[in-house]
Amino acid sequence: MEKREKLFISLYNDYYGSLLTDYQRELIDGYYNLDMSLSELAEEHNISPQGVRDALKRAEKQLQFYEEKLSLVKKTQKVKALIEEVIEDSAPAQRQKLKEAIDVLVE
Repeated sequence: MEKREKLFISLYNDYYGSLLTDYQRELIDGYYNLDMSLSELAEEHNISPQGVRDALKRAEKQLQFYEEKLSLVKKTQKVKALIEEVIEDSAPAQRQKLKEAIDVLVE
């Protein structure tokens, strides 16, 4: 998996992770956010590395499915880009409010 795809899985997890099981969320977090290896995760969860890999692949597919159906990440990125464009054309007093809107959007 290339770097860009890994970034998006981590991002999808931020948006849709609560829809996964605790186990899937732990694996995704460990692998993508904490940079743990399959072997480390396998040891921690008392399963084989192949079992971890299979569970990760299922969780990744679920996250991608949620994004395909809901497009929250795509919509958020588009709104953020539009707000950033407006910031450039705004009065200084309005810029701070728009920056706060972006912060709320990406929390």
